Amino acid sequence: MASAQYSGISSEIYNNLRSKLSGFGINLAGNNGRISEKGVSAEYNYDETTQTLVVNNVKVGFPASMMYSSDKILQKIGEEVKNAGGNVQV
Repeated sequence: MASAQYSGISSEIYNNLRSKLSGFGINLAGNNGRISEKGVSAEYNYDETTQTLVVNNVKVGFPASMMYSSDKILQKIGEEVKNAGGNVQV
């Protein structure tokens, strides 16, 4: 399953990231949970204390699979993390 961890995510960066990702149909409600929208599903956990965001079990089904793979979704999240000032961990 596709997953990624991001660091340097202050609450300001997290809120900016949430706003950006909602424009792509990925809505992070609160600091942790599960998304399942338009064929994309994943689990996420944001820890404000350690300033980390973990995205796990990214799966892409129809209709999103017509345009995206799980790696492409994580790449897009990573780009938005970097644009917001956070770091992608490998």
